[in-house]
Amino acid sequence: MMLRTDADHLPVPIRAELLRIATILFEAFEETAKGRLSQQYRAGQILTLILHGSHAERDWEQVAPGEAFRLLAIVNYPRLARSEGDWRLVQDRLRRAWEFGEITRPVRLTVESLERINSALVEGVPHFVTIAEQGIALYQMDGLRLQAPRHLPVRDRAIRGVAEYRRWHRNGCDFLAGAIFYRDQGNTPMAALLLHQACEHFYQCVLWSITLHGPRTHALDELREAAEALDARLCSAWPRVSRFERRAFGCIRRAYVEARYGRSYRISPQELAWAFARAEILAERAECVCADHQASLVAGPPAPMLPPPKERIMIATLPQPIHRANMLQRTWRVARRARPLRVRWNRLIPVHRFWRSDRFMRWVDRIPLAMIGLCFFMAGAEALWQVRSVYPAQAARSKPADPSAVLDFNVRADTVLGAVMVVAERAGYRVKANEDIWAVRWTGAYRAKATTFDALADILYGSGLCPAIRDETIAVRYCDKSRPPIVATVACVSGAQERLKKSARTNR
Repeated sequence: MMLRTDADHLPVPIRAELLRIATILFEAFEETAKGRLSQQYRAGQILTLILHGSHAERDWEQVAPGEAFRLLAIVNYPRLARSEGDWRLVQDRLRRAWEFGEITRPVRLTVESLERINSALVEGVPHFVTIAEQGIALYQMDGLRLQAPRHLPVRDRAIRGVAEYRRWHRNGCDFLAGAIFYRDQGNTPMAALLLHQACEHFYQCVLWSITLHGPRTHALDELREAAEALDARLCSAWPRVSRFERRAFGCIRRAYVEARYGRSYRISPQELAWAFARAEILAERAECVCADHQASLVAGPPAPMLPPPKERIMIATLPQPIHRANMLQRTWRVARRARPLRVRWNRLIPVHRFWRSDRFMRWVDRIPLAMIGLCFFMAGAEALWQVRSVYPAQAARSKPADPSAVLDFNVRADTVLGAVMVVAERAGYRVKANEDIWAVRWTGAYRAKATTFDALADILYGSGLCPAIRDETIAVRYCDKSRPPIVATVACVSGAQERLKKSARTNR
């Protein structure tokens, strides 16, 4: 999607002022990124700078005198857009330029990433859809394309607007009740702080209910400007004609920082009482504005009435289904059936009736149970695989293998005795060992194709033990001649010899 680039409806001095603002913004951003080492600053760029609001959407005659310029800067890194402290230098440069008369109007800058803008356009957020369709690109990088905006259905927009209204307005009323409590306790700084939070939530209530988006700021004056631009009835909630009214609003605006961290914050009882009265009026006006907006969304052409049937229709009472669903499943079914279809199906296809049948819904309800069973099955299979890998099945042999034969060994043990037992069983030997070999630790794994002697040598290497194979016996000795000669003996005992030994012990 291509943005607008025409600004012919604006006077020449205003266009020159916008060019000066863009120059200040890019110079401050370049100075902020200078000397940084992270990737988000070294490769960070401003992809486009968009003018939105009344200056882009209305004629010049309809713009209020002194109304602020609203700019949206789109950057290429999400972290660069989220770090508000990194844009403080840019904000200060623009604020000083307005205070010292370099520009005639204040600037309200919003920074978003390209990923966030495209996702909001696909989602259909009205705030960003309006910017994409009516905004004017003051600067745009070559090759930049935005996603085509999707207009949110009226029903979905109304549902989301009501949810945002309830969330923000309820929290604002809670903050207002807390401010009344601290006012009765005589804690005026805390009362002013909670009154600031209440007004902030009331303004955010209007912004989120109408546009489904609100600026990430605690500046009460900026929130007031953005909300009053949507509905002029909010202008009378905080009048700013007299000096007393402006001073009282300034005390509430500064309370967010000074009431918490400053020790010299002061507000008179008259200013606090007047601010409480205006906050209550603001709560009522915000409720009326949101209610009127929701009513305008719901209002529409009446649904066409079907003519009465010419023939009598027999109404049969259907039996209650045997399967009973819980409240969450029934709500999900109602929402699924009430949701309008995006694709028009051919009613001659019986598959459409199957997707909306109760039989298919019962299958859908059993999906979580099937997923849990599948998870248990996979966990058991993985545990069995680990057990088989730790204790591999050894092939049973009737006689010892040839010492020069190459076998496949997979040894895992904690002691030398355990490792030698695995090798002996793999080679066809039965193990007999004394208790001294338990004193030698061996923790590790050995997996290779080798002869029996090479496998024993690799396992016993570094333990001070030397293997020897004679006939059907594997002897493990200390390599040091001063130590006892034999630590363990691993021998093959045939079945006939074992029967002879048993009979000899019986005769004794």
